Amino acid sequence: MKGERRNGGVETLAILAAALRIEEFGIQFYRRFSECVGDENGSALLRGLGRDEEQHKEQVEREMRRVAPDRDPAEVAPGRSLLGIVPEKAFPFPPDRCLTLEDEIKALEVGIQVEISSINMYREAALMVEEPGVKRLLQRLTEIEDGHRKLLEESMQLLRDKGAWYGYTPILEG
Repeated sequence: MKGERRNGGVETLAILAAALRIEEFGIQFYRRFSECVGDENGSALLRGLGRDEEQHKEQVEREMRRVAPDRDPAEVAPGRSLLGIVPEKAFPFPPDRCLTLEDEIKALEVGIQVEISSINMYREAALMVEEPGVKRLLQRLTEIEDGHRKLLEESMQLLRDKGAWYGYTPILEG
């Protein structure tokens, strides 16, 4: 079966399922983070990143359906060795309070590490698969997540230097 094809010991669908779980985590991470940031510009940036993750999730699901039309993407087990992220531990702040500036910087550091893990997973997975459409998707996600990493690093630097978020609302929501 096409979706069951193995690539370096990991089946194509398991690779895509790992990507799907990462994108689902990103949606939740950015949604929760945006709700906890008091500054509207920072919140807008994070909402925009969350929307990007929603689009990535849709792209991964489409690719899964193309590769294996008879399988439900939500029921495919991810290649655990590819995940490298424990979503429930990645946002270490209580849900009942918003963040101090120091908390925002810590959360950005976590987000940067999650993006780096995603980049590494997508890069490695792209090398494992033979199917051209899946390979292109994983390569594209690698580049996009690297852009997210850069945005988060820039935001963290601005917070450290200026103590505030700024400049994103017109770009992301204008």
